[in-house]
Amino acid sequence: MKTPPSDTIELLVRLRWPFAAVVGLLFALTRLMEGWYFDAAMETPAGRALDPIVWGLLAFAAIWGVLSWAIHQERLRISNEARMLAALRESNERLELLYEINQRVASSATLDEVLDYAITLPARLVNAGAATIVLMDEQGQPYTARVTGIDAGELERARTAFQLRSLTLPPDQPVVLSPQPGCHWAACLVLPLVEHDARPIGWIEAFLKEGPATLRETRQPVLQPLLATVAGELTEAVVNSRRRDRAIASIAAVERAISAERTRIARDLHDGVAQSLAFMRMRIDLWEDWLTQEPERLREEFATFKANLRRQIEELRRAIFALRPIEIGQLGFAGALRRFINEFAEQQDWDVAIDLAELPPDLPPVLELAAFRFVQEALNNVAKHAQARRVWIKLGVRDQGLIIHVRDDGVGFNPGEEPPAGHLGLRQMRERATALDGQCMIMSRPGDGTEVRVWLPLRYSVTTVN
Repeated sequence: MKTPPSDTIELLVRLRWPFAAVVGLLFALTRLMEGWYFDAAMETPAGRALDPIVWGLLAFAAIWGVLSWAIHQERLRISNEARMLAALRESNERLELLYEINQRVASSATLDEVLDYAITLPARLVNAGAATIVLMDEQGQPYTARVTGIDAGELERARTAFQLRSLTLPPDQPVVLSPQPGCHWAACLVLPLVEHDARPIGWIEAFLKEGPATLRETRQPVLQPLLATVAGELTEAVVNSRRRDRAIASIAAVERAISAERTRIARDLHDGVAQSLAFMRMRIDLWEDWLTQEPERLREEFATFKANLRRQIEELRRAIFALRPIEIGQLGFAGALRRFINEFAEQQDWDVAIDLAELPPDLPPVLELAAFRFVQEALNNVAKHAQARRVWIKLGVRDQGLIIHVRDDGVGFNPGEEPPAGHLGLRQMRERATALDGQCMIMSRPGDGTEVRVWLPLRYSVTTVN
């Protein structure tokens, strides 16, 4: 960048030659007069003429040298100031860009918004003609999240030319790659996205028209700190967005599970308690005729009525108990589950054994809720159908999954037979396990109790929960 000369430099440039000439002339005349009056007897005419010329040239050279040095120093000062101003301006531009990135990232509510903004940065940072953002999924497999400035076919050819198709992990630091012959892209800047604990989440590919040598020599040394900072900001934004999306998905899954549980309870009340009470009311209508015609028959009806009423009261208590809030937040999953099982067993007058020693402490929230519901459904089935006196519950880890065992000493049944009408609990458990990419196994024999085994993978997509 050219800087206009200052007024001091212009004045020195204009006066340098005339000032030096005047000083030299004055110096020569003084020396001439001195030689004429004081040394005339000892010098020849030629010597008297040569001496002032020599002194004049020396004076001229001295003055010109001093002024030239002053001009050079002034130009150096202005040049240094210009470089400092340029560096300050560039630093301000980088700070403005980082501030903009920080604000945009902070205001982005979803991962899509973060990526939509991030894909515009390569063009602004390194004047890239095209760019892609590659992220790694939960299984560590890379996938292309965003593309700009290039179509799918050309992207495949460019990645082949830069040997990027086999890339499964980002480099440790930004690198500039050179293409194979025949590629119209001159260089590719690969910017890694790595968390603070050195766990990679993906990378950015910026395809450039200028060659890697030019980029490396003139621009990349200046951009290295900026690129590292931008990569850190984008990495944190992607990680936070994913964490926020998982939390939202977990909340949605919890809401769906609560809604499904309420629907199940409402269906059970409608198909069970409500129908039984309606049937009882119809029987009571018959009692008016039996009071005079068959009074002895009423004694049997009362006994049956009391037994049915007792069962319906137990069913209502189970439904009310199931509607109580789950205290996982206050007691933790293991504490809330243990409390639920003990209170349920106390209601049913069971002897219960609980083994949670192998339960992992860091289960995902959605998996905790699913396990809770499986235990709850299994105990409901035992209470409704098993006529059991003792129940065993165990949770642990096996084959990279959560295993749930619920066993009773009840009457049992034949799993190969079609369950009676209204006995839908086991089928619902199988459907829920399948939705979680898990398995549900029912083992039973008539007179030998029942065992329910549920296996759920520890790693799965929360979006599949329903």
